[in-house]
Amino acid sequence: MIKHWQSMQDYKRFLTESKVHFDSSERNRLHTELWKAWQKLRLFDTDKAMEFLLPFYSNTGRPAKNQPQILRSFILFFLLYSEGLTKLSLTLWVDRLKHDRLLAALIGCTTDSLPPLGSYFDFMDRLWTAPATDLYARDKLLPASWNSKKPDKPKGKKQKAQETKPKITEIIEKRLMDGKDIPFNFEDRLQRFFYHAAVLPSMASGLIPGERLTVSGDGAAVHTHSCPRGHHRDGAPENMRHFPDPDAAWGWDSDLEKYYFGYTLFQLSCYHTGLRTDIPLLLRFTSARRHDSVNFLVAFHELEKHMPAVSTTNMCLDSAMDNYPTYRLLKYRGIRAFIDLNDKCGRPKTIPDAITIDKDGTPLCQEKLRMKPNGYDKSSGYLMWRCPYGKEHCSKCKNSCTDSKYGRVVKTRPEWDIRLYTDVPRGTDAYKKIYKQRTAAERINNRILNDYGLHRMFIHTKEHYSFMTTIIGICIHLDARYKQQMQTAA
Repeated sequence: MIKHWQSMQDYKRFLTESKVHFDSSERNRLHTELWKAWQKLRLFDTDKAMEFLLPFYSNTGRPAKNQPQILRSFILFFLLYSEGLTKLSLTLWVDRLKHDRLLAALIGCTTDSLPPLGSYFDFMDRLWTAPATDLYARDKLLPASWNSKKPDKPKGKKQKAQETKPKITEIIEKRLMDGKDIPFNFEDRLQRFFYHAAVLPSMASGLIPGERLTVSGDGAAVHTHSCPRGHHRDGAPENMRHFPDPDAAWGWDSDLEKYYFGYTLFQLSCYHTGLRTDIPLLLRFTSARRHDSVNFLVAFHELEKHMPAVSTTNMCLDSAMDNYPTYRLLKYRGIRAFIDLNDKCGRPKTIPDAITIDKDGTPLCQEKLRMKPNGYDKSSGYLMWRCPYGKEHCSKCKNSCTDSKYGRVVKTRPEWDIRLYTDVPRGTDAYKKIYKQRTAAERINNRILNDYGLHRMFIHTKEHYSFMTTIIGICIHLDARYKQQMQTAA
């Protein structure tokens, strides 16, 4: 149970009363170095967040104290770190609050009523749905071979490691097509909490459109700082080790082109063109061994399941998600696919031999020039392609293939290959304009890992990585809402 829930109204009243007792240096700090963080913190409605969290607290037992304050403390911690105003250590942060009444007041506490460090970890545990296990106990010993297997190294440069389970994308596609759930979503509460605490308020403020939304997805390698070989304990058998992060695994970092020990962060995000800012929608952690083609299908299912108000029109992905199950699922859901092609895939057998095509399916004329899209014939279901010279065909083409004013016309059917013949034809200006938004996912990854320091945090277990990433995601939303507020005021 919760002993006392500090509402937003109570928080604002408490901060107003506390400011009376601040000295001149504290007031100066509040309106200079802490100003942005303070304004962003005021934009976060803890009432909506706590309404979601209340069912996870028992009606009996020892009361939990300062839960809204703990949530504000996490947010303020990351906001200040992103501006270089605090060290990236939760332990040091909790200790700093005890000696800085201004920071304590910003989270809604006095220095003699601050929550202890253990309450922060209890807060994390309430949002994690994995069953209790002794796998993470300090005295737990595991075989020395635990997490020793590495994936096969890709043959080409900038390539992802192959998925260890063949045909798994087809299996997941079939489950989703049949309306079945995907089990073991231990981040269920975190994702729903993020939806209520960050996504819905951003939709209400106009940062996320309610319709015709373009969503981008991307994965990033997260390197953990734990030792992959574990540690030998005195008195333990020679072949047994203690692993501080037993959830972590070996994976292949395609950007650095080397093996890494850790996790994969996969997220879905969108881009606000007016503010020129990127906004995360869903965040999830998975094994470093898992391929992004699998990560996307699971993340897409969780987006549909936990975030019903998010209506997706376009989906932008990189070549790691270039597979038929993804195209079929998006087509079935009525979502237009914008996916970069994987060079490993050859010419589909369904395309007639009489048509010469470029690598993205665009027909080539006799001069080996890419033909131009020329509309869609609804009656026959064909996509029309014309000579690249258009009206100047007869005067400019060296090898005129026809007497027609527009040159030769080629017809293709989307049913021949849903990868190549997407709803918006590949190579067109309309396709390129929408696909440019995919870089939003890459920038979100950079903000999480570098600007907010997830890569530098000495934390262990998937639970803690997932929780910290969720708080960072909330901070990114607050950044965008603060930018929106400043733009409106200007």
